[in-house]
Amino acid sequence: MSVTTDEGFRLSCTVSGSGGRLLIGLHGGPGGDGGGYLDPLHRLAGADRTVVTFDQLGTGKSDVPGPEYEWTVRGAAADVEAVRRYFAAELGDRPGGGLGGTEILGHSWGGMLALQYVLDRPARADRLVLSNTAASTARITIGFLDQLRATLSASETAAAITADMLGDHDAPAYRSAVTRWLARFATEGDMDAAELATAEALSPGPAGRGLWGYRLWFADGALRDWDVEARLAEIAVPTLVVHGGRDMSDASTNRVMAEGIPGAEWLTLNHNGHTIFEAANADCYLALIRAFLDGWPLSAEEESGDQK
Repeated sequence: MSVTTDEGFRLSCTVSGSGGRLLIGLHGGPGGDGGGYLDPLHRLAGADRTVVTFDQLGTGKSDVPGPEYEWTVRGAAADVEAVRRYFAAELGDRPGGGLGGTEILGHSWGGMLALQYVLDRPARADRLVLSNTAASTARITIGFLDQLRATLSASETAAAITADMLGDHDAPAYRSAVTRWLARFATEGDMDAAELATAEALSPGPAGRGLWGYRLWFADGALRDWDVEARLAEIAVPTLVVHGGRDMSDASTNRVMAEGIPGAEWLTLNHNGHTIFEAANADCYLALIRAFLDGWPLSAEEESGDQK
């Protein structure tokens, strides 16, 4: 099925479950093949929760704007609101229905989009999951460069950065450097998966070009100056920050979010990379997400009312 945005574009959505709680999953990129990799998230659907994932504008089966379209982070957040508004109305129209709350999970770029969404519309979400993401484009680039230096020799790092700055993305040495970096921090050592990830990263489509830009490690699109770290204290909903131990989104980046958002909780899955939905312990990840969204198990003190 599809939802039409305020600008008249069609977004392709995948829907499961029948519950009054609405969980919206936001995929990474920006750009790429869309939200299909978030399909495991639909395991959280059921009689108490409806799960919606969708291909963001310019990706997957959703509409692709023309070359004159101005890509902005706030425009992408407005698309999220169009999806939320549509399904909130649908849930409310069901017999005995009524929206029981909206939960937002954003992965990678989707987490950045989730942050922008809840800051723009603080009353819309009841729970927030920031998965493998960041609150600042500059911090992402700093992390990427540190990871390159940890993965490549000094000369290889210099050559890879130079090729990226010059846009020489077809150079075999550059593509090899990207694949080695992704294998270490995204695909948990799976070189075949890293090669596929390299191809997608270097061909992100119009959404990727418009939002991130034409470089891999240095944003020169709409996200080039994006930074909401100073606004994290405005987020007043229960928030879970989660990432992998060998993740493109490193510990220092996640610490900023966990410490900046009041009451946020932070989990690291030590043997995961960035592609956490495809990892061997994805079931553990989903179980943790479900537990957080459901309010975590109560302690004996909380159950007895003896809270401190």
